[in-house]
Amino acid sequence: MWGLHFDSLSGLWFGLSLPAIVLMYLFKRKYIDTPVSSHMLWNRVLKDMEANRPWQKLRNRLLMLVQLLAAALLVLSIMQPWVWANRSAKAHVVVVLDRSASMTANISAAEGEPLSRLERAKREIGDWARGEGKNSAITLVTMGGQADVLLSRETDSAKLLETLSQIQPDYGKTSYKEAMSLAAALTRNDPESEVRLFTDGQFAESVAGLAFAVPVSVHRTAGSETKADGNVSIAQFGVKTDRQASGGSAVTAVATVKNWGETVREVDAALYAGAALSEVKTIRVEPGKTVSVYFEHAANADWYKLDIGTDDTLLADNVMYAFPEGERPRNVLLVGEGNLFLEKALQLAGAEVAKLAPDGVEAFMRSMKPDREPDLIAVDSVADGALTSELWRKWMATRPVLFIRSGYAGEETPVPAGPLTIEEHPVTRYLQLQDTHVASALRPTGLTWGKPVVSAKDVPLLYAGSENGQPRLLVAFSLQQSDFPLRTEFPVFVQNALAWLTAANGGSLGRAIAGEHKEIAMSAGSASAEWVSVHGESAAMKAEMQEGRLSAVQTIPVVPGLYRLEEKDEGSRVVQSRWLAVTADSRESGNAAAELDFKQAVGEQSAGMNAGQDDGQAQSVPINDTNAAHYELWRWLVLLVLAVVIWEWGVYRRGTAG
Repeated sequence: MWGLHFDSLSGLWFGLSLPAIVLMYLFKRKYIDTPVSSHMLWNRVLKDMEANRPWQKLRNRLLMLVQLLAAALLVLSIMQPWVWANRSAKAHVVVVLDRSASMTANISAAEGEPLSRLERAKREIGDWARGEGKNSAITLVTMGGQADVLLSRETDSAKLLETLSQIQPDYGKTSYKEAMSLAAALTRNDPESEVRLFTDGQFAESVAGLAFAVPVSVHRTAGSETKADGNVSIAQFGVKTDRQASGGSAVTAVATVKNWGETVREVDAALYAGAALSEVKTIRVEPGKTVSVYFEHAANADWYKLDIGTDDTLLADNVMYAFPEGERPRNVLLVGEGNLFLEKALQLAGAEVAKLAPDGVEAFMRSMKPDREPDLIAVDSVADGALTSELWRKWMATRPVLFIRSGYAGEETPVPAGPLTIEEHPVTRYLQLQDTHVASALRPTGLTWGKPVVSAKDVPLLYAGSENGQPRLLVAFSLQQSDFPLRTEFPVFVQNALAWLTAANGGSLGRAIAGEHKEIAMSAGSASAEWVSVHGESAAMKAEMQEGRLSAVQTIPVVPGLYRLEEKDEGSRVVQSRWLAVTADSRESGNAAAELDFKQAVGEQSAGMNAGQDDGQAQSVPINDTNAAHYELWRWLVLLVLAVVIWEWGVYRRGTAG
């Protein structure tokens, strides 16, 4: 790494000027002024011609050597040489602090005090700011779910230290590239600035291709260079309840544990059924391998926890929660003329189905007992306007609804053949829908609550969304006009639809990554809600509101753990309570430092590239050292060339005068 480097090796072509100068001297004729007393002596011209024949032996000519030196220095400057040198702080320094989940890994300070990588990085920034950076204006940017600018050109070190002390880790998905792109933008038009990144180097997303107009240095926290200590994480964890013929149930739990380190590890995996310890198993995990562990005959509980202890560097991935499937059957009111495929698919998904013709709906609703009210209304191929009573509209407004070619008027549109476009959504999980044929689909008018999640070119086939806080799903085609019910993916679709549409009816919300946004259907009678930490991982957090109502999209708590989403009515009575397991981003578990390949643009062309002008000729050099910058030598070489040219002029004058 250390030594002489060149940015433009194409400048070597100009080195051909050196042999050209030598050839000029080889072919040069030299004449001596001599008085001649008679024209009879012109025959000496023949001797002069013979003496000045080509390819003479080179003589020791000082002028030629000076010219060769000037040409060599000029070629060297064209090649843009530079060397690595220690960097002093620039006038403006953009400090980027990585606060991802991997930065919570514990290391030991020199004095033996346990310290996380994040705390060590904060100390290093403070020490640097009080020393080398004491005369610099500091802009502080943090890497988290988004890039945040906490300070801008701050010169008060006390304020910097106070801000650093308040920074907490972010366990969700970290926006690495966004943060570094922001740092590049903040320094693009400021030649007297630099970027300093404090990180463990464990980036979960690629930052290749980023170019900077200023120097970049990477300060790796202690303990992040190797995988010597390693990390053991829970990769997967789930439970299953099997109903037995005797009326009881048996709970089986299975987990996958991975060893990210380079040494064999033995861990004690403890299964909890609720708050009670159920079973502990010791497992041996080879380096870089995964091991599955099974627990049978666990007690019934609302939630289960797997804990593999605290004997490794990263604690955020040592605990995971799971919930039993199918807490209770869902009551589905299927309104229509009857569809055997849909009915059987709902029953396979664990639903109790009550079938009803459209003309018997109102009498059914009036006689319905409160404990048998439907969790979901499915309307299959019912003509628009067939269900118009006030009681029906009230039911529709307060319950999830699955529309199948019903509920909306519109134009019937032929569906083009070809592959379908499937958006990411809970309803479309595990679906590919290859070679699924649909004759025609309805283009509904007046649909304002949903967006297409499955389309055939420009014809939407499936809409999903929420209306007044209640989830809605519209299948825009008739099942009788498609081969979809005959395919193996149809029961999967019905299972997904049932789970998503009835997610608000108690039970659990499943698992989510800390800080992400999740679509959650709220109860119609809820006026407020809050996230309550079961084990005290964080303080209670209010659920987000939108236009005076609970928002259908909520931000998940930022600290991993077990939470309850408690919904309350206007009298502060709990209407509904559901569990949610919050986890750290699993990509942060592998604690091997990556090779960060940031580029520093060189020259005016590269500066134009950073400003968005891609001329295909910009060049860049990698910046990976902690406190090193390339020191350009070409300016000094140009000055030296000028000095040699002046020397050449003096030598030439003395030679001519002589």
